[in-house]
Amino acid sequence: MRIAVFGTGEVGSAVAGKLKSLGHDVVFGSRHPRPDQDGIPVLSHSEAAEHGEWLVNALHGEDAMAILPPLPLAGKLLIDVGNFQSVITGPLTHTLGESLQNALPDTRVVKTLNFVSAQLMGAPERLSAPHTMFIAANDAGARAAVIELLQDFGWRDILDLGDLTACRAMESLASMWIRLYETLGHVYFNIAIVRDPV
Repeated sequence: MRIAVFGTGEVGSAVAGKLKSLGHDVVFGSRHPRPDQDGIPVLSHSEAAEHGEWLVNALHGEDAMAILPPLPLAGKLLIDVGNFQSVITGPLTHTLGESLQNALPDTRVVKTLNFVSAQLMGAPERLSAPHTMFIAANDAGARAAVIELLQDFGWRDILDLGDLTACRAMESLASMWIRLYETLGHVYFNIAIVRDPV
């Protein structure tokens, strides 16, 4: 599959590298196009948007809202792994997932991977105990498709939270991640939802 990853930082690089290892045709979208980064072409944002059947937002929320809505993304699936920077130091007043969907009504936005470190996104097996990944989207078919991709990434406990109103809970965890990182001193942690069968 042709997939464009917007953002060449730690998160974007981790996701793009995993996608490439799985055999996908991956490019980066960047303000600074160049021949490649880690063997992956770095295109302009508009070129990357044209390339990708699926897209990954690995930008900070504020940047994503400036960069993505003007691009030709109609009919595509957008996996949003980002958070607003403002939520780290202030209250969550609006969510990135819902904001992107409102700005891109003809794009299927799927929220996931926004609470784990880049080191775990494509390698959940690095933690010794089972742990949970959340997913949300207004389009049930898009959720199902991205769940399959998460399974290819190695995720085994994937909890479908339904439509994008779930972003209000998912993105509120961003400040918790920062506090846990400051407390633990490393990035190798995640949440596990322990539930009994009903």
